[in-house]
Amino acid sequence: MTTASPASPASVSESIDTDDSLETIPVLRGQIDALDAAIINLVAERIRLSKRVQTARINGGGARVELGRERLILDAYRSALGRSGAHLADAVLEVCRGQR
Repeated sequence: MTTASPASPASVSESIDTDDSLETIPVLRGQIDALDAAIINLVAERIRLSKRVQTARINGGGARVELGRERLILDAYRSALGRSGAHLADAVLEVCRGQR
């Protein structure tokens, strides 16, 4: 039994652009709303985990933010989503840094 690998963002958008199904705009918007809700939940969980990492780092005498780690995250988003991915990563990192 083989499993399909997840589609890349480009292949997903290409299949959507060429899809001739009878889906309506409200159905598609409902799917987008569900994805947005999932993204919000994932970012909220990331915030909780980031706070735990920051607390552990500070308690260990380190800095609250590790710039080398942030560069790796920016690169990962850019590699997966293109140039705009870095902007998304920057926004996620900013939200997860919390109050100074």
